Amino acid sequence: MYEQVAAKAGTAPFIDPRDLEAQPHAVLAALRRAHPVVRLGERQYMALRGADVIAMLTDPRTIQIEGADYVALNGIPEGATARFLRDFFLFDNGEAHKTKRRLFAGAFAPRALEAVQPRIRAVADAIVAELPRDETIDFVACMAARLPGEMIAAILGLPRFEVPYFTRHVQTIARAVSPVYPQADHTEIESAAIRLFAYVENHLLMRLGMPHGDLLSTLVADWQTHPTISFTSLVHQVLGLIVGGIDTTRVGFAALVALLAEHPAAWAAVKADPRLIPGAVAEALRYEPSVGSIARVTTAPVAIGDVTLPAGVVLRVSLLSALRDPDLYADPDRFDIRRSDHPRLHPVFGTGPHRCIGEMLARLEMQEGLAALISAVDAIEMDEPPLLSGFGGIRRITPMPLRVR
Repeated sequence: MYEQVAAKAGTAPFIDPRDLEAQPHAVLAALRRAHPVVRLGERQYMALRGADVIAMLTDPRTIQIEGADYVALNGIPEGATARFLRDFFLFDNGEAHKTKRRLFAGAFAPRALEAVQPRIRAVADAIVAELPRDETIDFVACMAARLPGEMIAAILGLPRFEVPYFTRHVQTIARAVSPVYPQADHTEIESAAIRLFAYVENHLLMRLGMPHGDLLSTLVADWQTHPTISFTSLVHQVLGLIVGGIDTTRVGFAALVALLAEHPAAWAAVKADPRLIPGAVAEALRYEPSVGSIARVTTAPVAIGDVTLPAGVVLRVSLLSALRDPDLYADPDRFDIRRSDHPRLHPVFGTGPHRCIGEMLARLEMQEGLAALISAVDAIEMDEPPLLSGFGGIRRITPMPLRVR
């Protein structure tokens, strides 16, 4: 475990990132009480306290870490994975970020997503109807992964039968967005990146010659008229949208249902009153966020508590720590679906120019997924809760054996 000793005033203690993997909440709580910032490695730091985390997400002295820096920092070998991470708009700033993100602004605008809400519910209802009753299933595979996969397919115009193929590769590529790049898994991650790039590229090329009347056709037609980025870059943006649109919701929805299974009174409450569903979703995203931290880079010296960070260092802002900070939330270690102290903008989706473009879609998928589940299922019985691990990027979740009745 980390050394439980006080750092000298004005310095941040070093924490081995491996100590934060298995039981991050307990470790972060102890660290947060003693230190505003910890050091994770050479020129890498992490802010722990809620007020600092919220402030640093939009502080003009910090910017989103850029793809080239992320690749270099993690020692990611040259190849499809590195090219994707260097190009995806999540890892851009300024005009490059705006240009690429703007491609999807219309499709993910509130009015557009409100129009597809009934379709989300129909997809969720169909998935719930197919769940076997009274036998043990892996809920992550049988529903949590299927719902966002089938919805992103429906929005983009991808065939439903191809969902298992690309969701499998999405889950592999998501491992690349981690504070410590899993070098041992690189061959598998690289293979998934190559295959998913080819998959997206093929669908876009088909629509160049024969539009399908779907979002991919619109994207490629607009690109052909106004080629503000290269075709390869267009493929990378769609690829990134698929990864971000599936894996965060897969983890978040599974965690939501697991928490309700662990708190039968909360399950009974939402079943009796579906108006509690949005609150249950918001609380699950706080209690077990699917994104552990967000990486920023300092562009000028920044003081956090009594620690001053120099310019040019990586600053991870820990959502996992901030969302359990008692200075932000009353009794933060209690799962409370009726909680009234959520901020207007949920921190798990970030803030500023990089606030998650798919926030509303993720919320709707989780809300309609839970609504479909409580309307068709009397009870859920979980054999053992899944393990959520990781403290940065998209967190990982183990299989989740349960029975629906």
